[in-house]
Amino acid sequence: MNKFLIVIVLLLLLTTISFPILKVGIALTEPYAYFEETTNGYLLKGIDIDIIKMLSKDLNEKVDIYIYSFPDLIENALNDMDIIIGGIHITTERKKYINFSIPYLTTGLVILKLKDNKNNELKTFAVKKDSTGYKTVLKWKKSGKDIIYTIYKTNEECLNAVLNKKVDGAFFDLVNAIYLMKKFPVEIYGEPLTKSDVGIGARSEKLLKKINPLILKYRRNKLIGD
Repeated sequence: MNKFLIVIVLLLLLTTISFPILKVGIALTEPYAYFEETTNGYLLKGIDIDIIKMLSKDLNEKVDIYIYSFPDLIENALNDMDIIIGGIHITTERKKYINFSIPYLTTGLVILKLKDNKNNELKTFAVKKDSTGYKTVLKWKKSGKDIIYTIYKTNEECLNAVLNKKVDGAFFDLVNAIYLMKKFPVEIYGEPLTKSDVGIGARSEKLLKKINPLILKYRRNKLIGD
């Protein structure tokens, strides 16, 4: 299985365990989950990491985190993990094989381009394998749209392709794009292509019934969400 051999145990000083430690699969992408260098070494941070910590506390469970590539996360991780999280857009296709929680935030699909790229029409694109953007370019090609696309494994590779002018644009989650625009000379091209909900995938319906009320609480208290 294509995943990083990294296991991070979130030690939250929990003393009571109602069922075995939760195994959580994640994919690294800013600002959902990423490593940040600190004086104490590299720490996992991000929107999804905060959610995992809150779930760990409210479910009274310790958590083991396993890092996957995004394609492996959505295709295979639930064979071994209790839940998966990683800025995963809830789509009709994915709902066929993933039991999703209620959305923990709403985002969308956008295209990022260099600020100094003044072309009115973009022709070449970078897409992450098995992402919503990847599905979009397949539909475009099928409809006869004159585009060229290159498939990459990570968002970082897609971003670098734009920064190095290998492609005109790349597809990103809106939340991810807003974060990247603060760090790099890129901007959103046109309007968002879609509006999408983001959710947590769970192996069991029983666990989903515990998670969903907590997500509602977090959104109501503005701990996560729009």
